[in-house]
Amino acid sequence: MNYDFSKFHPSCLNKVVVACFDGLHVVCYDCGVSANLEAISAKISPVDACRVAVEDRSVLGDQSTGVNKGASK
Repeated sequence: MNYDFSKFHPSCLNKVVVACFDGLHVVCYDCGVSANLEAISAKISPVDACRVAVEDRSVLGDQSTGVNKGASK
């Protein structure tokens, strides 16, 4: 599966993907939170995953609500 987590804390710059005991997580070092990658990401096609600097990708299925929260800068 291909994931787009660009809407998770969009104003934060320090995000990384790490392996945790329950799967992959996206960690936002700016806010000090982590979230399960599959839960907060939009599922996208392999073609969209390979595209660079795309604002809006075609989302496959549903995406969790409230993932765009982040530090107010």
